[in-house]
Amino acid sequence: MSPERSMLDVLGSIADIANDRRLEFGIKLNRILMAITECMQVNKSSIMLFKNSKTLEVVASTNPEIVGVQQSLDVDSPSSWVVKNKKPLYVDSSSQCDIAIKRFRHYKGDAFFLVPLINNNKVIGVINVTEKIGSDRFAAAERDILLHIMGHVIIALENHRLAESLQKKKKTLQKKNLELRKLEKLRTDLFNMLIHDLKGPISEIVANLDILSYTLTENENLAFVETAQAGCNTLFNMVSNLLDIARLEEGRLELMHEQIDPGGLIKDSLAGLLVSVKSRDLTFQEDFPETTGACTGDRSLLTRVLQNLLTNAIQYSPTGGTITVGYREIVTGAIEFFVEDEGPGIPEESREMIFNKYKQLDKKSDGRTYTTGLGLAFCKMAVEAHGGRITVECPETKGSRFFFLVPSKKKST
Repeated sequence: MSPERSMLDVLGSIADIANDRRLEFGIKLNRILMAITECMQVNKSSIMLFKNSKTLEVVASTNPEIVGVQQSLDVDSPSSWVVKNKKPLYVDSSSQCDIAIKRFRHYKGDAFFLVPLINNNKVIGVINVTEKIGSDRFAAAERDILLHIMGHVIIALENHRLAESLQKKKKTLQKKNLELRKLEKLRTDLFNMLIHDLKGPISEIVANLDILSYTLTENENLAFVETAQAGCNTLFNMVSNLLDIARLEEGRLELMHEQIDPGGLIKDSLAGLLVSVKSRDLTFQEDFPETTGACTGDRSLLTRVLQNLLTNAIQYSPTGGTITVGYREIVTGAIEFFVEDEGPGIPEESREMIFNKYKQLDKKSDGRTYTTGLGLAFCKMAVEAHGGRITVECPETKGSRFFFLVPSKKKST
């Protein structure tokens, strides 16, 4: 077999070994070394890689007994010379080389050839071949073959290094992700616990303010109590929104479906907001159809959806304005609830964004700030949990019209 053909065969063999993901790194190195040994027609060969910046270690050898043996670069040896000079070293019986006597004593024969493994101008290891079969020397053509092979060996080593590095990074990321998930769960559990615990004292404040409002006779003091009631109701709704958004996101909020009278649902929603309306001198106007339909859903959730929409309308309506709330039955088999106000409206580019959590919109033209917070996010999630949808329209003049659809009552079969 010609030297060229032999080199092509060993290059193909090394490429196959290097790309075999089933093989462990040590097995790959040994098989690569066996291919080089056969190609170079030698009895002994080895691969040394850096253990640390000052030490080489035998990682593969035709002599298993020296695998793991380490050699310091501070000691004069053929391997140290190759590393320091970054070039091959060839010695045979005709060479005058004082460093040859520093070889391992178990090698027989005078000829040996060491080649540095260089990647990005940095020596990462050394390959040594010796004890040439036949004549005790390596011809120039044979040395060229090993030099050509080195490039593929380096690629195999670099691929392994990259794969190993990626694997380590993957494990590190997995560990960090696991820690982040634990921290996020701890944060969420603590957050939900605190929010849940807030409902108790807020409910006590609301109840006592209600009692106080019945005992006061002075209009001035009663106004203070009513203002406190409105604030507590807003705070209670915020806490409820936080808890229910968390449950809806995690799929833990089970809907309690029942048949609902749309008009009655609207009246119940308005009842809890009369104090806020009175303080702002606003008027509620009901817009109900002549024929009363029905829908199915969770009464508590849908009531809070309407109250959130009405609270927003109260907040952004001008003093003395009118808020229209009503419903209508549409041909697609759903009840459409709506809340209309006379406020400044919502910019078109922000009408989808306002249903996201923790958003705050600034309207530059009038300097007002629209804080959507969690109310509209809760509305969207609660309506979608019923299989409906919610959106907003703003006429060219002024005001906003929020409306949402929920399934109408199912007909009996």
